[in-house]
Amino acid sequence: MSDATHPQPVNQSELARFQQAFGAALAGQGATPVAGGSALARALAIHRNTSAKAAQDALAANYPVVRALFGDDAFSACAGAFVSAEPPREPRLNAYGAGFPAFLQDYAPAAELSYVPDVAALERLHVEALFAADATSLDGLALGAALDPEAVLRLHPATRFTAFPSPAVGIWLAHRDGDEAALGEVVWRPEAVLVTRPGLDVRVERINAPAVAFLSACASGQTLGVAATAAAEAGGDLPTMFAMLITAGAFA
Repeated sequence: MSDATHPQPVNQSELARFQQAFGAALAGQGATPVAGGSALARALAIHRNTSAKAAQDALAANYPVVRALFGDDAFSACAGAFVSAEPPREPRLNAYGAGFPAFLQDYAPAAELSYVPDVAALERLHVEALFAADATSLDGLALGAALDPEAVLRLHPATRFTAFPSPAVGIWLAHRDGDEAALGEVVWRPEAVLVTRPGLDVRVERINAPAVAFLSACASGQTLGVAATAAAEAGGDLPTMFAMLITAGAFA
């Protein structure tokens, strides 16, 4: 039988070394792993540039408000620096940029824009909610008919929430809606956000400290009674807050 009929087995360690070397070459971090001369070097350069451009475009798509805050040219420079520091680790780019908010905290050109990392963090929550698993939102009427303080409410897979030291929510909402008047009325104060996806569309809402306390308790597996107590101690109007969370689709 010929070798074509029975190909030689691949040495896995050699294959792994080749793949690592080839990946380094594509990233511009090592020598070309195969022969090919200048033609191969040019091909690698083209692929490297194309890949970097695709990653930068994905970052711009996932962080549109940060891009608007920076302006196109400044964002392009920032995106290039981020892609060089944290290149994509998987072929899908629709969720690329998880480390971008943290990157912005140390990005010198944005040092005076202390709210930008917070806005980026909100946009990351939006992306995560968009691609989170599907689940049926909790039926408020059914829950109300048999309200049990010992019940444990499960957050919807798409639910995200956090608090910011800046008015990141107001800034994001104003830019999203293109409302220059609202942007001018943003007051510098801490804000919190709830991001949900009860259907096909992601919802972003400003919430208060009691809602954060309630959601935090639920996220940690506490009972409805414990969560309600936490919200009440934070000064919350429980009926109004709970209705808002149910309507937003925060629970599954």
